Amino acid sequence: MEYQYGQNNENGRDQGSNDYIYYNHNFQGNDQIPSPKKRKEKKRTGGMIALCIVLSLVMGTAGGALGSSLVMGQYNKKEAAREAEAETGTKQEKDLSQKTEQFPATQTTQTAAAGLTVKQISEQCMPSVVAITNKGEAEIRSFWGTFIQETEGSGSGVIIGKTDSELLIVTNYHVVSGSKELSVLFSYQEQMEDSSDAEIVRGEIKDYSAAQDLAVIAVDLNSLSQETMDNIKVASIGDSNELALGDQVVAIGNALGYGQSVTTGIVSAVGRSMTTENSVDATGSANRYIQTDAAINPGNSGGALFNMNGELVGINSAKVADTKVEGIGYAIPISDIKGDMERMMQQETRTLVEESERGYLGINVSNVTNEINETYDIPIGAHISSVTENSPAEKAGLQRGMVVTKIDGKPVRTREELIGYLGYYKAGETVNLTVQARTDAGYEEREVPVTLYTAREAGIEQETDQNDAQSQGSQTVPNDQSNPFGGFFPFFNY
Repeated sequence: MEYQYGQNNENGRDQGSNDYIYYNHNFQGNDQIPSPKKRKEKKRTGGMIALCIVLSLVMGTAGGALGSSLVMGQYNKKEAAREAEAETGTKQEKDLSQKTEQFPATQTTQTAAAGLTVKQISEQCMPSVVAITNKGEAEIRSFWGTFIQETEGSGSGVIIGKTDSELLIVTNYHVVSGSKELSVLFSYQEQMEDSSDAEIVRGEIKDYSAAQDLAVIAVDLNSLSQETMDNIKVASIGDSNELALGDQVVAIGNALGYGQSVTTGIVSAVGRSMTTENSVDATGSANRYIQTDAAINPGNSGGALFNMNGELVGINSAKVADTKVEGIGYAIPISDIKGDMERMMQQETRTLVEESERGYLGINVSNVTNEINETYDIPIGAHISSVTENSPAEKAGLQRGMVVTKIDGKPVRTREELIGYLGYYKAGETVNLTVQARTDAGYEEREVPVTLYTAREAGIEQETDQNDAQSQGSQTVPNDQSNPFGGFFPFFNY
């Protein structure tokens, strides 16, 4: 099954939220709680008066008056008691009615407090999402040879921090890989009538991890206007570990390179594995992804996946591209990469050095694949197949058979990562390489500082320097006992 990254290369559903209607019994109606029946009292006043007259005639005026007074007193007491009872019943019915009216209102308030609508999330979170354009070069191999072709791709990013000098943006590694120039466009500028007024700024890769498909880029604050600063915001980071199946989520990104768009869906699954070229780490295990049916299309890569509180819970990465599959997209859980993002944010921002000024190391290296790691127990990294005589590497003590695993503390798992990192160092600078050296007891870690200089300064005459070796194609390592990879394993010279 093919996985399609949400990066756009040149070479229906309503955005409203779900309405939840609560059906409650109406306790005010007569069909639910019958009102107390009021008995129709007969008028007895006339009969009582007649009785008093008769008593007066029989017992005399004084006795009749006394009897009449006693009877009327008893009647008035009974009438007062009936009126009080009727008033109490009416008050209890009124209190019950008031309590019943308040219940639905309270429940509705609690439901609204549980989350925002999709429209509210779009309005509040869109200023945190940016569009990224990557201009670079790609190596094209054909029957007629290998040549370099200029490329341009689009993706997305999320603003996750701001320092005194930089705006920090997280995105996918495959969005920025192979870049010669990165351009950043902020979402509010897409609404401008005249696109020429948009403030497109340059971004620099601060750090990245190809294994996690993760990168952080920096934008110089001096390149931003006050208007831009007033219209952008840093995303609020959530906890992806709290996501559960069926939770609603919102994806925002630069779909198809047309500008920011909003899609919504649910969490279909958590902890999904997806083995791809960029997601497999050094041990061969894949990232654990959030699976969602929110539409994730080319250009959405590096964009944001928000929960219904407007918190960033994932970085959109890829979708399943298959005619038999619909609605399966993947996002990297934010809680899984939060520590790595913070580490990348603290790295020194370096600009890509012109090839004529780049430092020369002087080693031939090859990848240690998972199969080689399992078969020969060789650490994952850039395996040194040979060291050039009189090169900076030889003078620093690097030897054939060592495996480069870090450069200035940043992990190196492939030759491509080593090439990428070295492209940011000038001749004359010193880099600290972490290598695994083979001993009788196994591999041990060593720190080797290497001062770079140009190949010409090393007295080495060659047609291409270390970085041009990427376009030379594969070479063959001699098939001997010191080379565990066999006779057809490719390597490149740095």
